[in-house]
Amino acid sequence: MTNIVAATALKILMIGNSFSISNVHNMPQICDSMGLKLELGSLYIGGCTLKRHWKNVEDAKDGFAPYGYRLYIDGKRVESAPDKTNIPEALKARKWDIVTIQQGSHESWRPESYSPYGDNLVKTIRELCPTAEIVVQETWSYTPWDVRLKKWGIDQNEMYDKLHDAYAAFAAKHGLRVIPMGKAVQLWRKTLPVKYTADSIGGDVVGSLKFIPVKGKPGEFTTDGDPFHLNNRGQYLQSLVWTAYLFKADVTKCPFLREKTIGEENCRLLQKVACEACK
Repeated sequence: MTNIVAATALKILMIGNSFSISNVHNMPQICDSMGLKLELGSLYIGGCTLKRHWKNVEDAKDGFAPYGYRLYIDGKRVESAPDKTNIPEALKARKWDIVTIQQGSHESWRPESYSPYGDNLVKTIRELCPTAEIVVQETWSYTPWDVRLKKWGIDQNEMYDKLHDAYAAFAAKHGLRVIPMGKAVQLWRKTLPVKYTADSIGGDVVGSLKFIPVKGKPGEFTTDGDPFHLNNRGQYLQSLVWTAYLFKADVTKCPFLREKTIGEENCRLLQKVACEACK
């Protein structure tokens, strides 16, 4: 990879949910620190699936504006941007270079959940924003403590294998590139390596869990917290992956570090994993 200092800003609009808005915590600062010009817009509804995104497009003709919206330019949030909008309005608001989409994580491993809603969304983006490239973000699998894995009858690795195949098939159908964030999470889990124990997530980039001893049962713990969103390490990794992939940048040279919350050593490891995932 090489560092590319863009003469003009790369304008990216994310149509997503909590698995995309986590990118705004670091990508604007990372790009700014590397001399990469970025305008990053985020459309956000928690847990939003492709099916719901498409329904929101259909309802937008009545002025329905359910999305929280944030815009970042030159590393800073634009406070004058509207707090609420909808997909058609956001697509037409700026001349976006890239529009990203993704499936809701709980549906991501089900290939049948992508169509026809994702197909319709791709068609609409191409109609309203014809010069933009549509790019898919591959999301990630949960930690073993997420009870939905047991309900679905799959484990963490099976979830990743299934979502990886589903995203790849959807992207191939429409000729789209895929940001390999799910791959990066798996690579981190193997590289560290992550070692789950009864009372620890083992350094995973996913999950913000507290482990509480079970009274009267020595060595047993119950969990409290978040078993599937990115934690501080994961949010930093996500933004490194997006920057490395979309700018073709060598993020091992990124001077922006989260030393207080992550530590310099972890930041450097995450930078290497991001570059490896984007090869």
